[in-house]
Amino acid sequence: MSTSPARLAANAANAQFSTGPRTPEGKSRSSRNASKHGLTAREVVIASGEQEIFDNLLADLEADVKPQGAIQQTLFNELVASAWNLRRVRLLEADPRHQDNPTELDRLARHHARIERSFHRCLKELKAMQTNAFIQASLIAPLRKCAPSLASASEIAKRTQYLEQRDPLMIRDLLKALQGIPPAQAAKIEPDLHLTANAI
Repeated sequence: MSTSPARLAANAANAQFSTGPRTPEGKSRSSRNASKHGLTAREVVIASGEQEIFDNLLADLEADVKPQGAIQQTLFNELVASAWNLRRVRLLEADPRHQDNPTELDRLARHHARIERSFHRCLKELKAMQTNAFIQASLIAPLRKCAPSLASASEIAKRTQYLEQRDPLMIRDLLKALQGIPPAQAAKIEPDLHLTANAI
């Protein structure tokens, strides 16, 4: 059933009387009308009065994790957002307004599980990156020169130790297999490989 032209005109005339909120507080409140909990927001949602709690959480996590470089910092930011949202979802689950609403509790439980997975994924990836950086720093010079920064240093170290036990000269073959080193680059590092092999 379509709306008549007269009805459309009346609706348009009535809309002229609705100016929406006029005060800054009213505008701020109305801007959050569609926001129920902010758990799916693109940015971290910090309610008024919670900035100090957030800052303390951020400082504690930064002291524990000590992110290095842009990639680790990006993962760390995701970790902080997940940790903050886990705290928020626990508060929402404990809120008496949600206790009598099984649908809302179920929705919060799904958010909780999703956010917890994100937290643990970020933490695992940060640990792996930091472990790889530590191992990479301890690799022999020829391997460190040609191993890309995002390669799995623990995997390189395992393979190198295995080959060193079998035949030190096989390190060159490992390097070529790992990254398909061009012949010119392999020629540059070959003297280092022989020195390393003779030192073993």
